Amino acid sequence: MKYITIIALSLLLTSCGSAYLANKVEKQLKGDWVLEEVSFPNSSGFFDTTIFDLAEVTCFENSQWSFVPNNATGGFILDGNTCDKQKQNFVWYIDKQTVESFTPEMLFKITTNQKAKEVDKGSRVSIKSLLEDQMVWQQKVTLEDKEVIIEMTFSKQ
Repeated sequence: MKYITIIALSLLLTSCGSAYLANKVEKQLKGDWVLEEVSFPNSSGFFDTTIFDLAEVTCFENSQWSFVPNNATGGFILDGNTCDKQKQNFVWYIDKQTVESFTPEMLFKITTNQKAKEVDKGSRVSIKSLLEDQMVWQQKVTLEDKEVIIEMTFSKQ
């Protein structure tokens, strides 16, 4: 009985630790960000691929992003040279299973003009770096049967 109590208590403490860390990351994301650069660190050259099944990479450069952690919502405005300025809304959360690693992952769904429960497709990005004034995401995509990493660098406004 004593061992069962110890195991149950350690599981409870571990799960609370993940939730606490996820909450800290979410609070650090709060505010307005600008996507300053999109690069492909493990590839030579530039690929004008579609990000988040929404628009080409060039449309995302200089886009304005906003994160609201208390209700896990946000939005961004695409701002590329040859793209229409579009406002997109999304819901997001930090995956508690990955938050204890050095690269927590964020999951989000674009919800513009629909409720989150109606959207069955989303995206997962790794948060490679999250500082007070800068954030770096990485997303793995398949391009021509090869895995390519898209790296997105944000600065806080």
